[in-house]
Amino acid sequence: MKFVAYYRVSTKRQNLGLDAQKNTVLNYINSIGGKLINTYEEKESGKCNNRIELTKAIDYCKLNNATLVIAKLDRLSRNISFIFALKDANIKFYCCDIPELSTLTLGIFATIAQSERETISSRTKAALRAKKDKGFKLGAPNASISNDMRIKSAEALRRKADNNANNRRAYIVIKSLVEQKMTLQYIASYLNQNDFRTSKNCLFTPIAVSRLIKRYKK
Repeated sequence: MKFVAYYRVSTKRQNLGLDAQKNTVLNYINSIGGKLINTYEEKESGKCNNRIELTKAIDYCKLNNATLVIAKLDRLSRNISFIFALKDANIKFYCCDIPELSTLTLGIFATIAQSERETISSRTKAALRAKKDKGFKLGAPNASISNDMRIKSAEALRRKADNNANNRRAYIVIKSLVEQKMTLQYIASYLNQNDFRTSKNCLFTPIAVSRLIKRYKK
């Protein structure tokens, strides 16, 4: 059985966490006599689904009929929609911390992972508010951004997204499926199964589909 390993840590300082993930994955592969054919590493937050290395790992798995293996589900993502988008795209993956993976267990652990992410985010925001209340100036001290600059930046980003080739290709299919009264979940699954990607080269989620509908709806 062929495996592609994906490792993720949130910061560049978490090398011990990376080593632990590698040991867990290698021990599992060796225990079943599998073969590790490639590895991908990423230093990115679990709340971010724009993962270049993860996308590469997924594409490599599909090309080589391999299984994506991760040490823990939260190393894959802390977003429920993203995790199920991966499952609905028929990507084979194995989580070493969930030996008996099913839709039920995946849903439970994905919910826990997202809840942990939300808790971490709340604690971070509370800590920043506390520092601000004590007089600390947050952000770049010398930064000076006018409202006009913000408006121009937002307009540039909108134009870029509107003209993105991935977005335009996907919307042609989305429009047809919407006319057939298909759900957002069905549309996201269909796009992923047929190798469509978002403007940031990520898997589609129902939220991403909804955003594209709003973007191009006249």
